[in-house]
Amino acid sequence: MKKLLVITMVALTAACSSNKSMIIDYGAADAKTVQKIDPSIGYQALEQAPVCCSNLSQLNYQKISAPGKVDFTLTTQDPAFQFRTGKSFVKAIELPEVNGPIKVAVSSPIVTSVFAPTLLVLDKNFDPIDVYGEETINYENGSLLSIDRFFGNVELPAVFRDGRQAKYLVVLTTDQAMQQTTKLDPPDPKAVELGREADVVKMYSNQPIAHTATGVFRLAFDYAPGAASSANDMVEQQSSTDALISEPAAASTASAVAVSSAKIKTSPIQPETEAMFNQLIENAVKASDFDKALSFVEEAERAGSTSARDALVEAMKKHH
Repeated sequence: MKKLLVITMVALTAACSSNKSMIIDYGAADAKTVQKIDPSIGYQALEQAPVCCSNLSQLNYQKISAPGKVDFTLTTQDPAFQFRTGKSFVKAIELPEVNGPIKVAVSSPIVTSVFAPTLLVLDKNFDPIDVYGEETINYENGSLLSIDRFFGNVELPAVFRDGRQAKYLVVLTTDQAMQQTTKLDPPDPKAVELGREADVVKMYSNQPIAHTATGVFRLAFDYAPGAASSANDMVEQQSSTDALISEPAAASTASAVAVSSAKIKTSPIQPETEAMFNQLIENAVKASDFDKALSFVEEAERAGSTSARDALVEAMKKHH
């Protein structure tokens, strides 16, 4: 009977969903400090900041040389550029040279404020190809392992419908975004079980979270260097849209391209986190709270654990 119970419980964990969380921390080391700065300071600095340049080609682009996560802090010392959607401090990124698609996940943590990012995709001539804003990058409630944040997944095809390739990314925010606020959802009550109240569980209140002109965000890049392009990499052009840039007439022909969301590979679970989950599983089984034990198994596997099921089996053998 005990063996049957163990087999049944383990089988129930087999269909765990994949982990969509890109981060289980706040990203940049200074994230909490930056996002606790009074938003009015950033607004005022942006209003007074001179426009850096007349063309996006004049920005300094940071090159991405390998797949993985990169944390950014956008400050009042970064260049300000005048877009049609308003003036914004910007970060400029040069994409890697690959033949296949590039998956990009963007995450911006919520503390007492949040930076609501927009991604502008440019070709080799620094002309806009596509833009990803609030339709793609929006509020995601925190879970046991991730904080409340703005999050979005995009996929840049190897070749766009018009034959152009993505070469650069510019991260900005808009006047509309800075005028908006975000109301947080209640926290996951199970987060308390992990003992991570200070890191995971936000102080829930009805106070809206302000969007800022400066802040922190993380980009996670996933691609296969040298991957061959194929017809599956192509995406269908849906409609035309105005470019963000109020400069060359050619820029106004940028097209909005529909792309499918793609999950970004997550880093392996940290040993201490895996050990913590295994201990929680054992404690739940010891207390005969099998629903809770299964819940911890599912959360652990979503986080990348490969030992949670074994921990469940061992706990069942030990305590029953």
